[in-house]
Amino acid sequence: MGLIFGLSSMHLQAQIIEQLPFRDKLVHTIEYAVLGGLCAYATRRTWPLHAALRTSLLGAFLAVAFGVSDEIHQSFVPGRNADVNDILADVLGASLGVLVAAYWERRHTR
Repeated sequence: MGLIFGLSSMHLQAQIIEQLPFRDKLVHTIEYAVLGGLCAYATRRTWPLHAALRTSLLGAFLAVAFGVSDEIHQSFVPGRNADVNDILADVLGASLGVLVAAYWERRHTR
């Protein structure tokens, strides 16, 4: 979260990213997939006796809530803007990250 906050506080000029189609959305999806997976892992480890679905959904919610707060933060940064489509990419990424974390945990606990 600190890394995302720090990066969203800067006006970045990344030439390689600008050449990719849907570049900004792809970056959002990847970074929030990592964050969603980490949040799901953390919530599962914090509350191991609670239902896996509940704690995984909490992890996804935390990642998405941070994404929304980050978009609000970006609206105050010169050269950056808030975008609803970025939030949708964050939701997609967090969901994918939670699914991968759930798959990983299920595969490695057997």
